[in-house]
Parts: sequence; C-alpha cells; structure tokens
Amino acid sequence: MNSLVLFDSLSGNTEKVAKAIYDTATIGTASHLLKIDKETNINIYDYGLIFIGSPVIDWLPTKTMMDFVKGKMKEYNGKGLIKPSSPIIPGKFGVCFGTFGGPHIGKREAQPMTMWLRSFLEHLGYIVLDEWLFVGEFKNRENLNKAGRMGNIAERPNAADLATVQGQTEGILASLQDWIA
Repeated sequence: MNSLVLFDSLSGNTEKVAKAIYDTATIGTASHLLKIDKETNINIYDYGLIFIGSPVIDWLPTKTMMDFVKGKMKEYNGKGLIKPSSPIIPGKFGVCFGTFGGPHIGKREAQPMTMWLRSFLEHLGYIVLDEWLFVGEFKNRENLNKAGRMGNIAERPNAADLATVQGQTEGILASLQDWIA
C-alpha cells in the first residue's frame, strides 16, 4: 500500500509532525512526503493511506491547504469521482493531523481544522481512521508560549510529542497490516 504524508507548515511545527509520520510510515509502506504549494498536482487516489495535515489558522487549515482541497474537489467532481452519499472505497484510508498553539484554548478549538480535512477525504471515499492534534510553539511570541491555558508550549512539538506521533503511526500501520501485505 502506498502512503502519502501531505501537509502544509508555516513555522515548522506541522512539518516536524509530518516528518515523524513519514519516517515511521516508510517502515511499513512505500511512503511519500509532500509539502503542498500553489503548484502541487498529485492524484490522491494513487495512495491507499493518506496522512493530511496543516497548522490551525482561525480554526481551519492554511489558505494553501484549503485552496488545494477545493481544487481537488472541483477536479474530482468534474471527473465524476465524487459520488452521491460518498461511498467507501475499499482499501482507502486516511488520518488527519495538525498543530496548534499560541492564543489557542486547546484541542477543541483546533478540531474544526481536522474535521474539515476529514470531510475532504470522506467525500473521496476514504475511511478516516483518526484525527491527531499536537501543540506547537508559536514562533516569535514568547508571551503566548508561556502564559496561556495550555501552559508552557515553548519548543513544542518536542521529543515526547514526536514519540507519540511515531507510536500512533505504528498503531495505524499495525491496524492496516492485512491491507498493507
């Protein structure tokens, strides 16, 4: 099973998580790592396992990620690939992930972003297995890293956070072992 780690990152937090997923996923699958930009053109359906992630910006993914998703929805709908009631395609799985920090109040505020990405994958017929959110340092805003509701988030995601990413990725791969083989 081919896997794709597709992400956007503004300050490097989400990229750290994406790389930890990729480094772990390469053990069990043929894996690709791709940071999207305005020129990204990839066929999502070429992959059986998609990890898609973004930092949270105003409760949603980055503009670059949203433009990519909207473009893919338009493209696939035009090709008749988006079906009424979004039937599941066997062997297609996804995980949505993201990072949040700074002025955020916690995971609940970040969940709309992963739910937005989840809806994208489910419209394509993917079964979304999980949504992962990780605290990330808010760059160049020291006061927002130490005084908020989330406690001290300086230098996050840290080694412990990335070990959690690795463990969760290993768990996903183990649960899909029959599909991967």
